Amino acid sequence: MILRAGIVGCGGISRRHAAAYDGLEDVDLVAMCDINRDALNNRADEYGVSNRYTDYPEMFANETLDIVSVCTHAPLHAPIAIAAAKVGIHVLCEKPLSIDLETADQMVAACHDAGVHLAVSHQFRFTPLFREAKSLVDSGKIGELRSIREVGKGREAGFELMEMGVHYFDEMDFFLDGISWIQAHITYQGHDVTDADIMHSSELCKTDRRDNGIVAGDTMLVHIGGANSTYGIMELYQREPRHGWMMGPHLLGSEGQLMIKPNPQTGIDEMWYCPFDVSFAAHTPVWEQIELDTSAFLISGKAWKSRHTIWSAQNMRDAILNGNQPELGGRNALTSLECVSATYASHFSGTKVRLPLEKRRHPLTK
Repeated sequence: MILRAGIVGCGGISRRHAAAYDGLEDVDLVAMCDINRDALNNRADEYGVSNRYTDYPEMFANETLDIVSVCTHAPLHAPIAIAAAKVGIHVLCEKPLSIDLETADQMVAACHDAGVHLAVSHQFRFTPLFREAKSLVDSGKIGELRSIREVGKGREAGFELMEMGVHYFDEMDFFLDGISWIQAHITYQGHDVTDADIMHSSELCKTDRRDNGIVAGDTMLVHIGGANSTYGIMELYQREPRHGWMMGPHLLGSEGQLMIKPNPQTGIDEMWYCPFDVSFAAHTPVWEQIELDTSAFLISGKAWKSRHTIWSAQNMRDAILNGNQPELGGRNALTSLECVSATYASHFSGTKVRLPLEKRRHPLTK
């Protein structure tokens, strides 16, 4: 069976989805949609897609699609996903799943009722290096896992929480075997965030035009409690210059450490191991790079060494063809966004907030 795929939203991230479908066997990218004709034509020309639309209901009506990637700004994810579900199309949604849990719940319910998959594209966990790191941790390579640390790229924390923070939450969920609780502290311009500091993402972050809904804070310290009694730490704060290569988990164990970071020159992930639980700059033996055989990165004969969307798209494709739930489908699609709400709820309540959340309304809604 060959799956017919479409894409709604032809901005920057759509290239990753288009390349994914182009690189996967048993998938044909047949249609694309964007209200901006120039963006639509540029991306469609790049991948030789002739069926082009400026209206997604029209595309869903005219094309017999099996799967659609939703690559628009976050506020549009819900209406597009729900419309796709109503006509029987599986949905691979860019992160964040939505701007609030209430609409995300509606997306999950609509897809469940229609009998189609909804998955969120947190591709990090599916890459060979992350899978190998999880295997090494589980086998005791670094002893007992004690904590995981993540640091953001350097944008304002409220914005970053919805852009990269949701990825980090998914990483934590992966390595901690689930997330049990969140405890957070948020500041803005040096003071604890209050109701007066709640604003739209475009007001907080002037350097990125993506719409992430209402946000708060330029600095965050988030503690994440794992289901396996281990914990994670996420630090988001604004800094210059911004270092995208810093993103990646630092896993600390009782007998060693593992770290996955993109190489600052190539952008390709590397995994490093240290046989000590504490590092001293001049006295700890040199970290050892753990390299996988090139074959681990091959998909259809091509090596994909970066955290590419093809890894999450492959999981979604296999779920559709095999009739099983995608790893980040159903209830699992909500976890990272639920952690965002829990972060704000924890700060404003001054308490540890346990998951799953009973209150689904966005904590920043006035």
